[in-house]
Amino acid sequence: MELQPVPVGNVVGMMFSLMAAFGLPIGLFIYLWRKKKAAFFSFGTGLLVFVIFALTLESMVHSMVFQATGDLITGNPFLYALYGALMAAAFEETGRYLGMKFVMRNYLTKENALMYGVGHGGIEAILLLGLASINNLVNSTMINSGSMNGILEGLDEASRQTAIQGLSALWETPALLFFAAGFERIVAVFLQIALSVLIYRAVKEKNGRWYWAAFGAHFVVDFAAVLLSNVSIALTEIVVAAMTAAVVWYVRKAYLELKV
Repeated sequence: MELQPVPVGNVVGMMFSLMAAFGLPIGLFIYLWRKKKAAFFSFGTGLLVFVIFALTLESMVHSMVFQATGDLITGNPFLYALYGALMAAAFEETGRYLGMKFVMRNYLTKENALMYGVGHGGIEAILLLGLASINNLVNSTMINSGSMNGILEGLDEASRQTAIQGLSALWETPALLFFAAGFERIVAVFLQIALSVLIYRAVKEKNGRWYWAAFGAHFVVDFAAVLLSNVSIALTEIVVAAMTAAVVWYVRKAYLELKV
């Protein structure tokens, strides 16, 4: 196998994903900070809660569960979607609730609820897509400029073929999938903001039904996303976007009811 040029459409898709992962959260942060006077502290809380509860604690539980169950869960698409959605909803919404109740108690306003959501969804977008997009763009630029050939020439043939195989997704993947990844993160950021408003109401009003509303919305969207990913990426993105739009519409009404 030899290196192939990375199509322009793929590169544009990577740039779109990069902007979605970095540009959207940064733009929303600046807007809420300057226009709505939301605090950076709320952004940082959302960021840290995602890292602690989703990336660390949830991942630890996954490792233990999958080790104990073998392929019972991972080998069954329905059970895997059910388990994954339950765990994501449980860890992220509980972490969100604890973060707002105990860490953000001096910043508990509806504007800071939005800022929390930007931090939570923003770091998720950056870690899951943004860093990969940077790596993809750097490698694509090196391939298309010819400099990657110079690097690979120093390797033995087996290592060279392994490296090319690892890079091949850059030109073999349809451009639409790179755009889909960015679109998925845009949808996810707005979902995280909406869920943050629901948890804010749960904390502010000491009303558990808002927590369960966030839990349920998170579970249903994630369950559909994981289950449908085995059928069609396009169908997955359309359904998840429609479900998220419904959640955002509902939360907008809940947000406008708030005074502070």
